[in-house]
Amino acid sequence: MKKIALAGLLLAAVGGASAQVYVGGGFGPSHVNIDCPAILGNCDTSDTGYKVYGGYKLNPSVALEVAYVDFGKAKFTGGSFATDGFLINAAFRHNFTRELNGVARLGVATLDTKLSGPRVIGGSQTDSGTKIYVGLGAEYALQKNLKITAGADFTSAEFQGDSGAVRLFSLGAQYDF
Repeated sequence: MKKIALAGLLLAAVGGASAQVYVGGGFGPSHVNIDCPAILGNCDTSDTGYKVYGGYKLNPSVALEVAYVDFGKAKFTGGSFATDGFLINAAFRHNFTRELNGVARLGVATLDTKLSGPRVIGGSQTDSGTKIYVGLGAEYALQKNLKITAGADFTSAEFQGDSGAVRLFSLGAQYDF
């Protein structure tokens, strides 16, 4: 909850800075790629995730962004792996038409992966790591300042020396100030 509040405050602070500032968010299916050993029982690695982000356009083609992203949970009998954290990236835009932009993102993700359940010592364990982040997306302008967005976010998460891919496919909206 603290991370969500911090991301919201950051986006609000950035929101009033300039006409080149934007905020957005999206939600959709996510996947946490972990190998589920037989000891964990049934494993469901798909969930619903979300992201909130803010950016500053350096020029019409390049922006700097910060985001909070929740990649959801991989659930197994009696517990789960949850992955969330912050992204810092550059966003590169290409205009296909006046209304439609393609977006490529490259940066770093600092993620926390939490294992929780009754078989876990102390009830839960958390591990953190920083990895390369890549995103692809599209933006369609409904009005001058309002866009609908579609995106795919890819990185990997660490837990006790092992890492696995995490991804989020999202639909959302973006508002340019």
